[in-house]
Amino acid sequence: MGAGDLWLLIGNSRWHWVEALAEAASDPGSPVLRFSHSPPPPDPALLPWERLRAWAAVGPVPFQGRENTCQLAPMEGRRLQLEQVPLQQLPPWLGIDRALVGWQAWQRQGRLGRGAVLVADAGTALSLTRIGATGAFAGGRLQPGVSTQLSCLGRVTELLPLLVPGPEGLDHLAEAIDPWPIETEQAMRVGCLLGLSAAVAQAWRDLQPLEPTALWLTGGDAPSLAPLLRREQVPFKLAPELALEALVALSSDPDPRGSAGPSPRP
Repeated sequence: MGAGDLWLLIGNSRWHWVEALAEAASDPGSPVLRFSHSPPPPDPALLPWERLRAWAAVGPVPFQGRENTCQLAPMEGRRLQLEQVPLQQLPPWLGIDRALVGWQAWQRQGRLGRGAVLVADAGTALSLTRIGATGAFAGGRLQPGVSTQLSCLGRVTELLPLLVPGPEGLDHLAEAIDPWPIETEQAMRVGCLLGLSAAVAQAWRDLQPLEPTALWLTGGDAPSLAPLLRREQVPFKLAPELALEALVALSSDPDPRGSAGPSPRP
């Protein structure tokens, strides 16, 4: 890993970046990685692809089939594929983002004594991914995320407004939530947040009789769900950048530079 190296996860609605910071080499106490999240760029061809060490995608890849495909063709060799995530029993149709967060949570749980994990990835969709204690994919659940629910309500109803979370997110709402708001917009946001937190809490409870399972919370809306899960007295570990951490870890020794070779399965 060198200063200035980049990693990219193309999501459904945003692009998620990691950058290795220059100051990390001279100051071991400073953060090694910087995470950032933004809408898809208007002209991807202008981005510094030469610095990209590895990437993965669950959303549309904008440069495929366009004039700049040849210019960006070397990127394909740096793409992390599902079969390179060292989990057992991964179905070939699973999204790479779910595999990444599942593997990273299972790895980190291993440092705490091992065991099964349930990863709640709260983004455009809320994905619940279960990884058994031996590192095998064991199923999951999917439902619309907060922003998807809010935008859908505005589009398919006559009287409800079209809402999107602001740049400050929903953290402030979750911290001081009124369970029975009067205003329509607040009622929409509260209803979506409480519904998602209840789904996560119930999924975790459903697993406990089957196998002791640790809950890991990640994704852009994870900080918003955290206080609601605390109210439910559900123990969890908050790690908003699991997918990007996994992308970096699985491409830490690429050869040639940027291409991540398959890792041995546990």
